[in-house]
Amino acid sequence: MSDIKKLALYGVLFVLIYLGPVPVGPTTFSQFWKIPLFLFLVWQVLIIRNRRKPNFLKWSYARAGKNLVTANFSVSYFASIIDFVRYMMFPLMFEYAMIKIKDLRNLDKILLGFAQFVILSGIPFILGILETKAKDTVDYESFGTFSGMFQNTHGAAITTTTAVLIMIAFLKAKSTIIKYTKLNYAIVAFGIYLVYLTFVRTGYAMLAIGLVFLFLPKKFSIKQIATATLTVAVLAAGFFYLLETNETFYNRIFDIRNGKQTAAGSGRLIFWQTAVELWYSGNLFEMLFGFGFDALVDKIKDATGIRVYAHNEFFTQLGQNGVLGIVFFFGYLISLFKFIWKRKNRPSYRLALSVYFLYLSLMLTQGGMWFELDVFMVLVYVKLEFEDMMFKKVTVLRKKRNMEKSYTPAITQ
Repeated sequence: MSDIKKLALYGVLFVLIYLGPVPVGPTTFSQFWKIPLFLFLVWQVLIIRNRRKPNFLKWSYARAGKNLVTANFSVSYFASIIDFVRYMMFPLMFEYAMIKIKDLRNLDKILLGFAQFVILSGIPFILGILETKAKDTVDYESFGTFSGMFQNTHGAAITTTTAVLIMIAFLKAKSTIIKYTKLNYAIVAFGIYLVYLTFVRTGYAMLAIGLVFLFLPKKFSIKQIATATLTVAVLAAGFFYLLETNETFYNRIFDIRNGKQTAAGSGRLIFWQTAVELWYSGNLFEMLFGFGFDALVDKIKDATGIRVYAHNEFFTQLGQNGVLGIVFFFGYLISLFKFIWKRKNRPSYRLALSVYFLYLSLMLTQGGMWFELDVFMVLVYVKLEFEDMMFKKVTVLRKKRNMEKSYTPAITQ
């Protein structure tokens, strides 16, 4: 693909993400443009329907389909259908990428290019050329948070953090597709700065967790322990320095607005408790299949005054999709971990493990589906699968060659 076509493609992608919060009838532009994408992916996957699927994809499809069967589907069918489409994106994109991306090097270019694009997209907003359309800029205006082209600060923090970790993984591996190493280090530094500007604690935690698993060695040496200790000490010193010198940072970390701590951060226990109470109040069918999205957020609004989900995917699934929702979610997480663990000797194992645990930390502290993160996860796990397929092919060829060498035809007399 030529550079002009790449720039045009990223330009279109920027517009699609940037206009995401714009209302389109009863929905938003973000959800509106994903509908044709969803239909296209369904059509493509139906064409290749006989292809063997990893177990985590089966759980992922079940998890998505569960949204269509809840106690209040007839009342909140629109929200259920929207969630069905959102949760279907990950398995559909994975299957599409597996069949359409031709080789590992091409996949690496796509993955690295998307990571660079996510970080560099923040430049026009930092320079003041563009204003964000994020939904929460009014709420956090006093903090000067960064949202960029994303719909909210959490989306910016989550996606930018993942992009930073992916770029670090490529630099750490000294990938041959990186042409300008120093420039890419500068992009990483800029990405970390953007994550800081979001003032989102979830993003900070994801970055720390991702780095730990990305650099976690198989065996510890004294040098590695010393280096890790020094790094943690420097990061901790920097964190406490910002708390002492930056009031905006301090207020955001402790969720203080107008001199008071708000319920948005400290109220998570209330959200979780409300979700459990909603589930426990139901009949057998409701406890098994859940109350649906609208019933959950309405219940939380009655308790807190804020119409939000439970800010923890486990509690959100319990209230929204009941016991079955929890079962499908656990099945998805366990099978995905097994998929990664079975490929622990592949080059991208550390990156895949890092993305898995930062995703898990996100589910524990926030929950929900994040489209750009899904794209990253798809590309990382397809990369891991490609490496495993290549290893198996090479192993088969080596065995075949060894057998041919060891074979000596009988000497005829």
